Amino acid sequence: MPQLEYYPRLYLSEGINREKLEKIKKDLSVRPHKAGVYVLALPVNESDQLDIYASKYLRQKYYNRRPLYVIGIAEDHESAVGIVEQIARETWAARGDAGLREYLAAGMESADVECGIKNT
Repeated sequence: MPQLEYYPRLYLSEGINREKLEKIKKDLSVRPHKAGVYVLALPVNESDQLDIYASKYLRQKYYNRRPLYVIGIAEDHESAVGIVEQIARETWAARGDAGLREYLAAGMESADVECGIKNT
């Protein structure tokens, strides 16, 4: 089964509500071949900003060994691209650049502080 860790402020497309989210998370951890679900994740390499995966690809054994840090979940590819655009707009507004990874990392740190967790 794939190892998935979720961003504290997970981005969701319009077709996914919070109730549906818990079912999707469970399905992704147990049988990640759910049709119509796309996962946005931080990429493994340093040169990319974000990766979009059709959930069916998470069945590959590679993802059992390589954990994914999930930033968002969408019901189709078009919605996944829309989430990337939303994150890019937020990044530009907050930082004045296109450093999506850095913007998201700052969100991870602030969420940890809000939850009383310190990164050391």
